[in-house]
Amino acid sequence: MLKKATLKETQELAHEISLKVNDGNIILLNGEMGSGKTQFVRFLCSSLKVKDRVSSPSFIIMNKYETSEGLEIFHFDFYRITDIRDLEEIGLFEILESKKGLVIVEWANMFKSLFVKEKNIIDIYFNFIEDNINLREISIQR
Repeated sequence: MLKKATLKETQELAHEISLKVNDGNIILLNGEMGSGKTQFVRFLCSSLKVKDRVSSPSFIIMNKYETSEGLEIFHFDFYRITDIRDLEEIGLFEILESKKGLVIVEWANMFKSLFVKEKNIIDIYFNFIEDNINLREISIQR
C-alpha cells in the first residue's frame, strides 16, 4: 500500500495498525532523518495506550514501554549501530526469539538481513514529498 499522508492521516494510519498488532509482531520503519518514524511510533503507542512518554531511542538504542493492557513494546533505533554485537548486548535476539511483545525498529534497513526469516512483519517506509513539507509518502508492506 502506498499513500500520501498528512500528520493527521499518519495518526489515523498508526491507529489502524494498532488494531492489528500484538505479541510477536515486528514493525520495521525506514526513511530519511525527520521523515516521521518517531512521530509514527508516538501515534502508535498512544493508540495502544502506552503509559510512558514515548521518545526516540537514538542514543540509548532501545526504549521499552508497556500498554495499559500489558503488551510490552520494544522500540529500537539502529541509526548509531555499527556492529551487530551491540544488538546482541542489548538483547534484541532474545526478544525476537521469545516472540513476546511488539518490536518496533527505526532505521531497520541498517541490519535488514536480521529480519528476513521473521514472520508477522509490517515494513513501513516514510518519504518526503518534494515541495510539500506537510505530506509524506508512506509505503506499507506485509
